[in-house]
Amino acid sequence: PPPPPTPPPPPPRRIAARIAPVAVDTLLKPDAVLPTHPRFVKGTLDNGLEYVILPNASPAGRFEAHLEVFAGSADEREDQQGIAHLVEHVAYMGSRKRERLFGTGSQTNAYTDFHHTVFYACCPLEAPQTEGALNQLLLGRGGSPMLPRALDALCEVLEAQFQPARVEKERAAVLSEMSMVNTIEYRVECQILRTLHAENALARRFPIGLEDQIRTWTVDDVVRFHGEHYRPDNALLYVVGDVDPADVEARIRTAFDGVPKPTTPNPVPPCLKAQSRHFPPVVHEWSGGEFDGRADVPLADGAVLETSEDDKKRYLLPLDVPAVPHPATGVPVRAHVFQHELLQQFSFHLFAKRPVEAITTLAEHRAATAKRIVLSALQVRLNVMTRTEPLFSFVEFQHLDSAREACAVCSLDMNGDAGRWEDAVAAAVRETRRMGAFGLTQSELERFGAALVTDSEQLAAMGDQLAHGEQLTHLMETVACDHTFMDPDTAHAATLQAVATLGLEEVNDVAKDLMAHVVDFGDPDAARPSALIACSPATLADGTPVDISAEKLLAVAAAAATEPVEPEEELLIPENLMERSEVADAPDVPRSFADVAGADEADAARALGVRAQKLANGARIMVKALPHEAQRGALRLTMAGGRDSEEAIRCALGAAAVGARTLQEGGAFDPWSREQVELFCVDRLIMVEVVCTEEAVTVDFGFPTPPPRTGGCSGVEAALQLVHKILMPGAFLWEPDAFKRARIGHEQATETSLRSMEGAAQEALLESLLGNDPRFLSLGKGDADALTLEDVQKCMLAQLDPKNVEISVVGDLDAAETERLAVAYVGSVPRPEGAPETTLADGAPTATNARPPATPGRPIRVHVPDSDPRAVAYVAGAAPNRLGTLADGRALVEQLLGTSDLSKAPERWRHPLFASVALALVQEVANRRLFSVVRERKQLTYDANFRFSEHERVHGGWYLVSVTASPANADKALEACKETVRALASTAPPTADNLDAARRVLINRHLAELTSNKYWCEQLTGTMMDALPAKTLGGLRDYAKLAESVTVKDLQVILKALATDDSTIHTCVGTSGVVSEGEPAAEDLAPPVEEFHGSTPVGMPSRRGR
Repeated sequence: PPPPPTPPPPPPRRIAARIAPVAVDTLLKPDAVLPTHPRFVKGTLDNGLEYVILPNASPAGRFEAHLEVFAGSADEREDQQGIAHLVEHVAYMGSRKRERLFGTGSQTNAYTDFHHTVFYACCPLEAPQTEGALNQLLLGRGGSPMLPRALDALCEVLEAQFQPARVEKERAAVLSEMSMVNTIEYRVECQILRTLHAENALARRFPIGLEDQIRTWTVDDVVRFHGEHYRPDNALLYVVGDVDPADVEARIRTAFDGVPKPTTPNPVPPCLKAQSRHFPPVVHEWSGGEFDGRADVPLADGAVLETSEDDKKRYLLPLDVPAVPHPATGVPVRAHVFQHELLQQFSFHLFAKRPVEAITTLAEHRAATAKRIVLSALQVRLNVMTRTEPLFSFVEFQHLDSAREACAVCSLDMNGDAGRWEDAVAAAVRETRRMGAFGLTQSELERFGAALVTDSEQLAAMGDQLAHGEQLTHLMETVACDHTFMDPDTAHAATLQAVATLGLEEVNDVAKDLMAHVVDFGDPDAARPSALIACSPATLADGTPVDISAEKLLAVAAAAATEPVEPEEELLIPENLMERSEVADAPDVPRSFADVAGADEADAARALGVRAQKLANGARIMVKALPHEAQRGALRLTMAGGRDSEEAIRCALGAAAVGARTLQEGGAFDPWSREQVELFCVDRLIMVEVVCTEEAVTVDFGFPTPPPRTGGCSGVEAALQLVHKILMPGAFLWEPDAFKRARIGHEQATETSLRSMEGAAQEALLESLLGNDPRFLSLGKGDADALTLEDVQKCMLAQLDPKNVEISVVGDLDAAETERLAVAYVGSVPRPEGAPETTLADGAPTATNARPPATPGRPIRVHVPDSDPRAVAYVAGAAPNRLGTLADGRALVEQLLGTSDLSKAPERWRHPLFASVALALVQEVANRRLFSVVRERKQLTYDANFRFSEHERVHGGWYLVSVTASPANADKALEACKETVRALASTAPPTADNLDAARRVLINRHLAELTSNKYWCEQLTGTMMDALPAKTLGGLRDYAKLAESVTVKDLQVILKALATDDSTIHTCVGTSGVVSEGEPAAEDLAPPVEEFHGSTPVGMPSRRGR
């Protein structure tokens, strides 16, 4: 017989073409033009529509299509404020072709911002069919192609029909959304942007609009704005994904060629749109650099469009934030203070606006690299200062290109203690001035240059394995700012070249230029900041007024900018925190994993590629090689306990919560100082996050896996050295100042939450449901103040017992070598003296204790004083925990069967993870039903959400339904949510279509996340703890098949087991606003009949998220 055919080679990890060597060679020339990504395709149809296509491999079998229309709120006239957002709603929510994407595993939405409106669809390549759904989801293949459907839906936006009924429906949705988004965080963002851009329309054109105008527009008004702006030559289509560019181009022509070519040209106004069509039609008064004090428009090739007096009259508006004279020079500076009773922390923002500088040549890339080195070095200095002085909870200095604002914004942002705001502002300004005045040290230049090279090297190694969404975000920002979009290999070559040739003097000149508005703030001829703004509570927690004004804010900042400063001193940075010889004699693993966990778990570990061991000191370790995030790794250290440990090990109330934060704030390991450990982590780009939940404390590490270019151990070994130092008795230094910062930070976070309408209402609801169980409630200020450093140290050390911890390491690493290192560094840690034989990871779990409502059928009422009226409602009831365990310790399946004998149960029910998967499907079905009934049919809300509590070790849990509404509709929305959940368990149970749609979402999400190191660490957490028998490696292996096996009947019986009648559910209505004297209290107000409808969200991202 002929020999068997040779199996095909495995698919390559990357499909992107490697950059040609000749292109890299051209980068050696200083004036070299940066080459564009070789697979980047750009074109224009005859009707003027531009398109951009980028093939990308991850996730396989999917694509994203985004249609960007260059019409945002800044394009609105004085009488059109909010109309761009309304047009977005009508154009997409009214699209019949968009409905063809429903139920296919697609996500589709739209958003409006200052400079554009974007409509998008994220889809599988092919629509799934009924048969073989799991295999289709796994392969991204199924039935008819989805790209034509997505493009048709996006094309319909340009030819939208404006039926009067749809306009009225979306008008109501926009008005409802206006109430929902008006949080204190949103109001702070508006104050910041209103001050920063006080001279132009951005300060007066927030996308949400003005209510009185929204209510008055006619259908003709809406049609007129659409006709003026929604034209093919005013739009750009992006397609990124697992696609063939030639096929995409053909399908784009098929979908969009029929859109008529405009009969009139699309004019370019004399504003920053002349620099980039993506920018909003505004001009800015610049701060610093060659354009300081001017409002001109930089064009390509060094040309400048000088702003005429007529243009200034058109685009520069009278300041609605008055300037304050500098206390020494008298030069006017734009300064503003915003105070509000809902604010808990003080924040300060110092801005300078510069023109966006295109990056198209090696010289320009080199200049941008120098800025990144300066910013990295300053940020680390600020971080070290934050961890030294309890003045700040956050401080950073940024320089970011912002297409939405048509400028590059240089910003110093700080959050801190309102009681010491003057000290905090002065310290932040001084440290920034120090960098501008003296620049970096030589070691900082070497360290942060090497860090940038490492970062670009990782991106080059990942190639097209970055997720479609990440690639598309980067692509849109790059195109908008007229930067060259490079292949990751080319970008890495350019970064190498830039870092190798940058000298200290040149980089420090860049630092001085970046911070000129701070360094020379006292000089009347120097660049002045674009704006200063502080946001502050009106009073401190004890009622003391916060004494602040625009004049005082400016005086404090100006004084700090003239105080003498000294250059930064060099600091010795360790290459290793310890030597391998210190752990060379670690004990061997006593037993095989099969002996410890059983044959099935050992088989599951092999199937998943997980190396699992239980060490002699009781520590559990799991290692998995995952190549998708090239040269990246993640490590999770999990300590069973959390808030649940406070009573179990007889610790002071709140000791775990504040103790975990103290661990985060600290970081000194004898003999190394906190600053040295911080810079050790910076050298290796190691990120650390410590979180305390109700049942565990987790420490998450993210890191590059190779050794740093500055020398020393690999990222994997460095993370394990940190773990060793944290676990080793006596190694971690519990410092009083770290404890003080932790306690202050925890109190501020708690107060911020409880002062918000949502936080106060949830607190009252959980207090009613769980009977004042402190594990699930906020820590009171009195309890926090009573804590001592000894309290938190005792609580944390009890949880840092190796027998109580589990460690997962996942990433692009050598699994065998990593396992050997983990055994050495973790296995060499002794158990604490006198530690109990049974730890929280092994012992019997505690339980929740849900109780009936005090007044069945009547909601709790919570009112929070606020200047603006808002409302939220909640419904909660007892449920199993995330793994399906009830409060009495029985499994959900046992309750459904009425017996603990599972021998006659369906096979799927006998799987340990069945209940967890089924509950996740219930959650998805419930959310879709709430959207359909409460939002779409009854038009009572913009947003309604159903979710189960997330703890796994503590027995029992709850479900929570949250719904935002106008105060007038809060009670009606609450009743609609109650009726919807009850109907799911009775008169309107889930259908087969409901289950299929939920299953596609769940499996798609799971499969997409399996390329993530962090997701693997999260899924592995608890699989080796005896206290979590239902969470196993076998469950992780079988997750997709389990989801496929769940039936409609399964969901129906589970829903019947939830507490949904008035005698068991707890409800709460939270409101905010001003209650006038003599006005009835919230509980006495009868709900009116007005109804609102919700739809897609308006874009108002945080300035920090640019």
